Amino acid sequence: MGSKRKPCILLSPTRLQVLFANKKLTFLLSIVLLTLLYEASIHTTLLSSSSNKKRKGVGGRDATSELSSLLRSKRDGRAAVAIIRVVDEDVKKEVKYLVQIKSHDYPISPFRGAICLLGGNANTDDISPVDTLVRELHEELGALSWVNDITAEKVVDDSDFQRLGKPHYNNTSVELKPGTVRYVGLSRHTQSAALVQKSHPYAFLCALYEITLRPSQLPPTVLYPRGATVQEGRLALLNKYQLMKHAKYSWGYEFTMSTYFGMNATNVCEGVSVEELAEGSFGEWRPEKI
Repeated sequence: MGSKRKPCILLSPTRLQVLFANKKLTFLLSIVLLTLLYEASIHTTLLSSSSNKKRKGVGGRDATSELSSLLRSKRDGRAAVAIIRVVDEDVKKEVKYLVQIKSHDYPISPFRGAICLLGGNANTDDISPVDTLVRELHEELGALSWVNDITAEKVVDDSDFQRLGKPHYNNTSVELKPGTVRYVGLSRHTQSAALVQKSHPYAFLCALYEITLRPSQLPPTVLYPRGATVQEGRLALLNKYQLMKHAKYSWGYEFTMSTYFGMNATNVCEGVSVEELAEGSFGEWRPEKI
């Protein structure tokens, strides 16, 4: 018997077109699948980065751990914060205020979604309130040139208006042009034990400043918002009406803003009290190691 010859399979032009089309479709589906996998990996990376920024801020400090340490202390803390005025000369000198809005998972639940002034707590390297303010603004906002320009020598002391009971909103000893930094005064903010969920209340001495900026001096996260966060919150620009009539506050800053504007804030957090102090009442600014 002769060897069997394998049959030769001939592909008609129609079958060739179908086969080619199927391979092309498979190739396109592979491209789509790879693209989706790439987008998913990018999204996961961004979520992780956002979570890290929210907890550690621009400066990379673990703000949540620091807060826990402060609340464990029975000694008054120290903080330096700023009311940041943003004046738009092109829109009838419209004034807005740069603030932080606490995140939805902030450790103290009554402060979630509440407004906080920018700045923060002193550490053992800070000799003065200005040191604390400059360091905290760098950590929260990044490397901005106007922050570098803040020195004790350039700060205008307008704390006399506090002692006279006059609101700082429309009482000043200097022209409030961009770059002006004023020292407003000192106060003591006390949070009840129930509010901070500890066995004892927490209080801190707060040195308040006022900084005037133009819109172009704002950090990129405000000029080009993309859901960026600062430590434990996000940045927002609000006007006086929004601040006094609609906003709720953390750490007693509703009293700070009420004194500043000379009008009562609508929303007051239960368990917080604030008293104004005479200049020099804070004694040694540098806190003890916790």
